[in-house]
Formats: sequence, C-alpha cells, structure tokens
Amino acid sequence: MLKESIARRYSAALFSLAKDSHSEEAVTSEIDSLNALLQGDPELRSFFLSPVIDRVEKARMLKEALQPHAGELVLNFILLLVRKRRENLLAMIGPQMHEFLDRQAGRETAALATPSPLSAEELASLTQRLSQLYDRTIVPETKVSPELIGGMVMQIGDRYVDASVSGKLEELRRHLLESADTWTETSPNGKGTTHDQRR
Repeated sequence: MLKESIARRYSAALFSLAKDSHSEEAVTSEIDSLNALLQGDPELRSFFLSPVIDRVEKARMLKEALQPHAGELVLNFILLLVRKRRENLLAMIGPQMHEFLDRQAGRETAALATPSPLSAEELASLTQRLSQLYDRTIVPETKVSPELIGGMVMQIGDRYVDASVSGKLEELRRHLLESADTWTETSPNGKGTTHDQRR
C-alpha cells in the first residue's frame, strides 16, 4: 500500500506536467510503451530494475536505449526515477496514469466480482445504474469468483461494497460471535448462565 501511494505521487506529478502541455494521452501512451518494452525484454528489464548498477552509468545507457521510444518529458521522468532509486514504481505508474485520464474524462472503472458471468443485459443495466448513481461514466471490469456464492463484490476507486451472500454470512457470523458475550457470563460455580436481555 505504501509503495502504491508513493507511485501515485509520481504519477500525479507526471500527469500534471503532461496536462500543462496538453499531452496527457500521449505521455500515458509512452509510459505504456515503455512498460511493454521492459516486459518484452527480460535483459533490459533486469538492467532497469537492478539496484547495484551505477546510477550515472545506468542513466546514460537508458537515455540512449529509450530515446527512440519516449519524448523529453517521459525520458526525464524515467531518469528521475533512476536517480531516486524508484525504477520499480514504473509498472504501477502506467495504470495510475490511465486512472487520471479516466477521471479527467468523467470515467471511472468499477471492478465487479460475481459468482457466475453476468449476461450482456445484466451488465448493461448495472453499468447504467452505477453511472447514474456516481454521476459519471462507469467502465466495468468483471471477474468471476465462484466462492462468492451469490450477489457481487464491487470496488469503485476507494469505495468497496460487499453485497455477496458469502460476505453477508461472514457478517452474520461476526455479529453472532460479538453478541455471544452479552448473552453468557460465568457464574460463581463456574457454569455459564444465560441472561434474558428483555428484562
């Protein structure tokens, strides 16, 4: 969680600079391309993430290797990550840049988990209701989680809603365990005594 929070500070700074030059989408696309390049080249990725390579030498070599793939803003941003020893944040920064783009355009992703796949009609209806509720265009990302039994689990930004049957059963179990102490206490002879709370 701390690592993600640190990455978000870098993402926010990069997005703000990109916004100043009206290049938010282009910069986000370049970050995506660099992440894809690193994922597709294990040797380059290992070099990029290595903590033991001299910072100055690493920056020089990365500048040569990445210059054809990135503009000045993104290249300088990558070199900043290297100087700060934050290279491992780049994989998080890509998705976060897309989140900033979505918010700017009035879109927000909703992660939906259900025990079985939703039909196209169910998904369209749910998306419409959520868009009206949150007053923005909701973009659903669905996942099938059979362990939920029924209902669904939803996360939109930092808002988490567990409306699954398994979630409700777990909530009931916790409630029963918590309320058990108010019903039973130990009597002087060591045996439990039950009290009627209606008295």
